[in-house]
Amino acid sequence: MKVAYHFNCGDIKERYDIIFYKVVFNALFNLREPYVSSKILIGDLLIMDFLRGDQNHIVFLKILFQVQGDIWNRIIWEKANRFIEDTAFVICFETIPEELALRLNDQLIKEERYLGACEIDNSFQLHWSLYGECIEPKFRIFNNEFNILIDDNSPESLEYLEEMKQLLKGIPFEKVGAEFSNFRYSIFDDNHNFEIARRASDWKKGMDSIFSTITDEIIGKLTDAAPELTDKLWSINQIFLNAQTGEQYAQAMTSCRRVFEYVTDCLFPATNEIIDGHSLKKDKYKNRLFEFAKRELRSDVNISLIVTNTSSLFDEWNKLYELSNKGVHSDPHRQECRRCIIRTILLLDDLIAIKRTPFEVNVKADKIIGYFRDKYDTYKD
Repeated sequence: MKVAYHFNCGDIKERYDIIFYKVVFNALFNLREPYVSSKILIGDLLIMDFLRGDQNHIVFLKILFQVQGDIWNRIIWEKANRFIEDTAFVICFETIPEELALRLNDQLIKEERYLGACEIDNSFQLHWSLYGECIEPKFRIFNNEFNILIDDNSPESLEYLEEMKQLLKGIPFEKVGAEFSNFRYSIFDDNHNFEIARRASDWKKGMDSIFSTITDEIIGKLTDAAPELTDKLWSINQIFLNAQTGEQYAQAMTSCRRVFEYVTDCLFPATNEIIDGHSLKKDKYKNRLFEFAKRELRSDVNISLIVTNTSSLFDEWNKLYELSNKGVHSDPHRQECRRCIIRTILLLDDLIAIKRTPFEVNVKADKIIGYFRDKYDTYKD
């Protein structure tokens, strides 16, 4: 999500942007987040340009920060008057996970000049005006590497580049480089307008809804047949979020494979049958999954979908395994591992889609029922 962090700077006489760069980026390094990738937009929040003279200031700020809305919000309301009476400087991450946004906010909360953070919704006209047009992309951060965005290689741009490199000294980036923005997000960019920003925001919300529906159905339907699936998926998520090495990403990949094998065992247990020349024994997971799909047949398209997605998933496992063996840097590991997790989730969704009837509930209640029956018999005696 897109998140802006705000600082009060109206009474600072010298150049203040570098002060807050050091505050925010050093705080980010203190979190030891293994993977950070985002453009960073910078500028002053020009609230007074949008505030009518007769408008209640607090009401305006509550509308701006959508207090009654559903966006992520950590504005410090005890300092809300600073947004009106002073100048607020903004450092905005264009893409940051919610969990990291919260942790960074917690790191900054002790800073005297910190005013809080909020998610930016570009489908909201006021947000677009203040955080899309009034601030500009200045940097790109990629893990411990940092690029300064310049429009072109003109003398003015190159002079600005060298000036910024000097100002950023003292922040422990592994590398500070340059990147041509080619006037992206400027008046020369035909795709930089509210309508396109609104569509992008609406698309992201729609995709969030689609993926939320998929995960809800996996938990609500597939766990009837595979009751341990919840713990296994939770484990994958924890491993991935905390992984920093290729070996740890390979562990997440292995957990994805175990989910595939576990669900296959639940849906189509191993047998000694051989059907159309294909063994259905314990280690023949693909064959058993395909046989399950055939028996739930809705169309040949469904079968082809299962075959294709399963093959793609196996390819991702093999790629990640090869990367791990070669000792490749963790960035490719993370990308491959994320795709592996997504393909695993989509395969589970495929299995739900082809099931013509509800999944049979696979809960072993006999032991618990027997326990309470024994308790009851003892009490009765």
